Amino acid sequence: MKAIQFHENRIKEDREHLRNRRDLLVDDIKMVFRDVNRKGGVSLAETEPLDAGASKQTCLRIRAQQRDKHWWEVDLRKHDPSGSGLCFLDPIGFRYHAPAYMIDALTVGNSRLDNCEHDGWNGHHTIIFLLTNLTSSLNEFYHLFDDQQRTCVARFLAIQLELYYIEGNDDVANALRDYWVRYLPEHDKTRISSIWPDLLT
Repeated sequence: MKAIQFHENRIKEDREHLRNRRDLLVDDIKMVFRDVNRKGGVSLAETEPLDAGASKQTCLRIRAQQRDKHWWEVDLRKHDPSGSGLCFLDPIGFRYHAPAYMIDALTVGNSRLDNCEHDGWNGHHTIIFLLTNLTSSLNEFYHLFDDQQRTCVARFLAIQLELYYIEGNDDVANALRDYWVRYLPEHDKTRISSIWPDLLT
């Protein structure tokens, strides 16, 4: 209970700074991922049919019908109503759609920063799960990311850690410490260490 109260008080006192960091990160995600395309990769519209066992031919037909040229044009909730569509993408499709999911999680899904109700969409949890599960079968999702894109991911997870970390719920903390910390800017490392001194070591 003390840990939860400490966590809530810290966010309340630091909300404006966290909002500013969030807004800067959103801008950086847009810039760093701006030229990413989906050429040859799975589209989000294919993921529900893939989950239902659709044939390759059916999926390719659906893919050919998609008109988006940029990841920010994709309607996430229309094409991924369950929020689990990311799990059915290939690495090309994942790199293309991941920035939209991260931005959605930082803005639409961020009730702690913006005093709003979460809309219940599960995509925010899915992107965090896939970026924090470091098993070899899952980290292939982001093996196409370059270093700048990985830095955006590390900063995204650092903000999620600050907003939602409660001792005993360690997925994000473990992923940062075991892998993403190498891409995390020094000022973010320093900030996390000032709150949880041993978390990244």
